[in-house]
Amino acid sequence: MKSIIEETYLTDAQLKAELERCEYCEEKPCKEACPANCSAADFIMAAKVFEKQDIQRTAALIMKDNPLGGVCGVVCPDRFCMDACSHKLFDVPINIPSVQATIIKKAKELGGIPVFNKVPRNNKKVAVIGAGPAGLSCAALLSQKGYRVDIFEKERVAGGMCNLIPEYRLSKDVLKTDIDFILSLGDIKIHTSKTISDPFKLLKKGYNAVLVSVGLWEPLLPGIINQNLAIDSIKYLKNPKRYKVKGLNVAIIGGGAVATDCAVTAKQQKAKRVEMFALEKLSEMPLTKKEMKEIFENGIEVSGRTKVLEILKKEGKVKGLKIIKVTLPPKVKFNLKDIKEVKGTEQMLSRIDFVIIAIGNKPKMKIFKDKRVFYAGDCVNGPKTVVESVASGKNIALEIDSFLTNQKKPGIEKSTKSRVSLPGYVKLPVSLETDFFGRKILSPFLLSAAPPTDGLEEMRKAYKVGWAGGIMKTSFDNVAIHIPSEYMHVFDKYTYGNCDNVSGHPLDRVCKEVEILIKEYPDRLTMASTGGPVTGNDEKDKIQWQSNTKKLENAGCMGIEYSLSCPQGGDGTEGDIVSQNASLTAKIIDWVMEISNPAIPKLFKLTSAVTSIYPIANAIKKVFSKYPDKKAGITLANTFPTLFFRKGIKKEWEDGIIVGMSGLGVLPISYLTLSNVSKSGLIVSGNGGVISYKDAANFLALGVNSVQVCTVVTKHGYGIIDELTNGLSYLMQERGIKSIDSLRGIAIPEPIRGFMELSAVKKISAFNHEICVSCGNCTRCPYLAITLNIDKKPESDPAKCIGCSLCEKKCFTGAIYMRERTKKELAMLKEA
Repeated sequence: MKSIIEETYLTDAQLKAELERCEYCEEKPCKEACPANCSAADFIMAAKVFEKQDIQRTAALIMKDNPLGGVCGVVCPDRFCMDACSHKLFDVPINIPSVQATIIKKAKELGGIPVFNKVPRNNKKVAVIGAGPAGLSCAALLSQKGYRVDIFEKERVAGGMCNLIPEYRLSKDVLKTDIDFILSLGDIKIHTSKTISDPFKLLKKGYNAVLVSVGLWEPLLPGIINQNLAIDSIKYLKNPKRYKVKGLNVAIIGGGAVATDCAVTAKQQKAKRVEMFALEKLSEMPLTKKEMKEIFENGIEVSGRTKVLEILKKEGKVKGLKIIKVTLPPKVKFNLKDIKEVKGTEQMLSRIDFVIIAIGNKPKMKIFKDKRVFYAGDCVNGPKTVVESVASGKNIALEIDSFLTNQKKPGIEKSTKSRVSLPGYVKLPVSLETDFFGRKILSPFLLSAAPPTDGLEEMRKAYKVGWAGGIMKTSFDNVAIHIPSEYMHVFDKYTYGNCDNVSGHPLDRVCKEVEILIKEYPDRLTMASTGGPVTGNDEKDKIQWQSNTKKLENAGCMGIEYSLSCPQGGDGTEGDIVSQNASLTAKIIDWVMEISNPAIPKLFKLTSAVTSIYPIANAIKKVFSKYPDKKAGITLANTFPTLFFRKGIKKEWEDGIIVGMSGLGVLPISYLTLSNVSKSGLIVSGNGGVISYKDAANFLALGVNSVQVCTVVTKHGYGIIDELTNGLSYLMQERGIKSIDSLRGIAIPEPIRGFMELSAVKKISAFNHEICVSCGNCTRCPYLAITLNIDKKPESDPAKCIGCSLCEKKCFTGAIYMRERTKKELAMLKEA
């Protein structure tokens, strides 16, 4: 049987599987449900690429909202984020606490959580009495605001009640490393073995404010006869080894989480029998599913609706219990005051040798009325979870800061729900500012001409959340637009087909919206997309292309993109797509460049659906050379022409419909096309397939000037810009790349390793049998190299395995990996 800790932490394959299940919900119910406001949607999205820096930056995303994120990942109940997960209403909720715990653990193993910025000292100091979750989180936030914080803890170690959580549930190392993280945030010192009963003594020593967060350290006792013979839960959990319960029959009075900890700990200490006596029935106990599971798996007995009246004794030692059954009136929710004893049900139990009382605790310290003394945590909120105490500590830090800076008291909706983050979190460790034809922009990420840019409100929404710019959806002047119904097709999770052809909005409307956007957001790159007719009547066609250009220029467009590559709609007289024809492409570009305003960049959108991009690129270069003082480039590679079937008017078969495929499915095509054009000298705006920041980084490494994004925004919303920029910036930091200029073109001049240059030395498949589930899927090896042994575990034949790694990539448990061959294994392959 796995231990609780073993079940908490996920293997890489399990972690990736949980990450993929997240829908990145727009409403982020997981974030709203978390007392500390930690957004599982955001930190799960950040971890998906799964490189070293992704795990580390994900940990930072967690810790900025919950500085005890490692602890909470391990001990948080399932009634917060998991209970709010959208998947709960569909299948099963994502195991968010385990995801969080695993990420924090992996980040610490990989070198630690990224450093948070520190602010200059403000010459004010705050004392905190109690180094529990509330006191620690308050200190974390105050130190990030420049305060010196001294924490006084009566125990020998910091952590408060977290130190009473048994080792089988929470490793003390997790608590220690979380506290180490908090101490790294600013000027914080923890003074252990320091009992402070009077906060005024600290005020007299020069502290500007004092926080009392002493928790609940006074055991509640039921007032039963001979209760002095029992051990309270605090004493027991502080040092279980002190109490020899091996071979004894142990009784736990209480039915909550702490009582469960005591019961399981006693069982692990080899107690002969452990029985919990609770007023609640088992189904009413305030326990998580995990805690319920602990009770069952450890064989702990539960006597519900039972009240202990007396601890029986003989010669000064425990020799049993006197109990009585209790009832709760029908249809009454469990409440202690409604419990009634059932006369005649008293029993004497002689089987009990050791008693632990775990019915609750209360604060020891009295309340001092002084505006300089603040309170947080369980001592004022009652018994709460670790994460609720963290929230309480962050909230009180805001109140202390407001008081000491003479600001208005912050509006806090609930003491155990905090929306504040640590201000020192570094969102962009490397600046992503870059240049677009001489104009500085916030980042290389632009919204491509697509549904997310089809109007003023869409663009406003994008700019509000941080997009550097966007290209308003392709529009025309005085042209009847046909947009089919139900045209959208989804190939898979991240591969879409066009939902329409062009914008249904006329060019005049777009021009007005461009003017408004530029006025409201002068620091953003507002562009628009247009085109023109290709009828074969060059004279008339040229007039329209040039007219559309002038209208957008006069509206103040910061750049104009021209659609020469729409896969559907029949926009070419020679071939389906204009830009498949080099001479036609050059002709149209020449029409535009002839009257182009030199100060306004022009981009011409091409297609990757060509035998070779070189003839197209060369034809464009010749046109550009005629206008050396005018700014121009290309957009590559756009959507890719594909066919899908849908129900239609045909009776014999479904209708075949041409769509432009976008998203992950076209990404490899875009990579190849961009690599082939990388030496052309053309300025390229990369487009087609970017889903993650890593895809964008690959585009930039291939020399693109900017990265246009569509599908991932359609899928995940405008807010995905935070993940794209955060991921790219941390990747650059990890690789020592100090600017976008340094990243741009880093993979060229030789972006492709030739097929014959690849190593021919074969690896061999190997197996982690501990996580193998014996599904047998690996035996589908096309080389028949893998078989199952007598224990149904896979083995590889060195004479047959050619090291293709297909088995590794298909194994859903992550039990297969590739390793170097021994000389003997290499010889066996050669002989075969």
